[in-house]
Amino acid sequence: MNQSNKPRTKLFSLLTGRMVIVVLLALFAFFWSLDLISALAAVVIFSVTSGLLLQIDRTDTDSTGQKLGEKKESSMVFGRQRGAIKSVRAKTLHAVPLPILIIGEDHGVSFANHAAEELLGGDVVGNDVYLHLQQARIVDAIQKIFVDGKKHAGVIRFTNSQKRTFDVTISRVSGTGSKDVPTQAMAFFYEVTSMLQTEQMRVDFVANASHELRTPLSSVIGFIETLQGPAKDDTPARERFLGIMQTETERMVRLIDDLLSLSRIEMSRHESPDSEVNLPAMINSIVLTASSIGAERNIEFETNIAAGAEKVVADADQLMQVLINLSVNAAKYADRDTTVFVGAVANADNSAVTISIRDEGPGILEEHLARLTERFYRVDDARSRKMGGTGLGLAIVKHILLRHDSLLNVKSQVGKGTVFSFTLKASAQN
Repeated sequence: MNQSNKPRTKLFSLLTGRMVIVVLLALFAFFWSLDLISALAAVVIFSVTSGLLLQIDRTDTDSTGQKLGEKKESSMVFGRQRGAIKSVRAKTLHAVPLPILIIGEDHGVSFANHAAEELLGGDVVGNDVYLHLQQARIVDAIQKIFVDGKKHAGVIRFTNSQKRTFDVTISRVSGTGSKDVPTQAMAFFYEVTSMLQTEQMRVDFVANASHELRTPLSSVIGFIETLQGPAKDDTPARERFLGIMQTETERMVRLIDDLLSLSRIEMSRHESPDSEVNLPAMINSIVLTASSIGAERNIEFETNIAAGAEKVVADADQLMQVLINLSVNAAKYADRDTTVFVGAVANADNSAVTISIRDEGPGILEEHLARLTERFYRVDDARSRKMGGTGLGLAIVKHILLRHDSLLNVKSQVGKGTVFSFTLKASAQN
């Protein structure tokens, strides 16, 4: 039934109002020539033509309604697709951990991802970009995009009030800048703060190392010149100068050894140790060495290894280096006629062991505590040099402990003493 109606509907859809009028006139002319026009014929012709007109109107109406509906539905689907695409793009940009801004021709910020809002403030969207990026080079770069029509304006170094530094890349957004689409610029922020800090640390390290080596070298050169000149035949002066030269030379050797040690430690920074160390045996051995240094100042050592803290997971050589550095420092800097306490205790579930070295020395001012592990940093520079310190001991300790996933904790009270402590993973055999 439906299939038989399709040709008829198709035929009716081909007819127009003009065709119906032509057919009507032809029929009237035909019946008029045959003298067959009558009221009945007129009724029949009117009925037929009216039916045709109604069918055509209905077909046109259905077709037009269908087309309008399809067009409306298609427009709605396209609108939803465009909205979905915009939403995905926005979510993608928000997920980028680096700040991104989209800037319009009026210099207003039309979009800022979460990282940009965190950096520049939550009110950055809708405001003039120059209110947040008040640097002449950034202003010039944005002008190159909107005024000069450039695609890229280069990379500009930007530092905010919190001393965070970024390389900002400013370029025109692809697809904008035509008659129909206004120009938009994108500012992409790449943080270089840590890179600059690392670079500065390297510069400072080279400068400090050069200075530390130059001082004893200058002394040695001066004594050599003196021995070759005025003190050439002065036996007592020669003996005294040779002793000083030996001391300075040994200091340079220690400094170079510490530099090489620090370099080796940093090279193995990401290799976690997995060997087992017998802590009581190591501590007793180290205490014997440190006691001989502290004996001149009548400093005694006392050890206390608690049950469950006998074995730890560590690099034996590096752990010995840590304990020697801390114990010898205590022997050198503690007050005369005092005791240095070296202990180890396991935590509640025996998964870790905390090792501590406590002295009864003069203590350290709080302002120095945060910088103790910096390379070549000394609380008392003159005293440290006099005792043969290189300024790298605690820096080496810090880097060794970092390899062991641990930190050096320092607590000190002026006039009462200092405690150095760190935590290592306990062995399963404890």
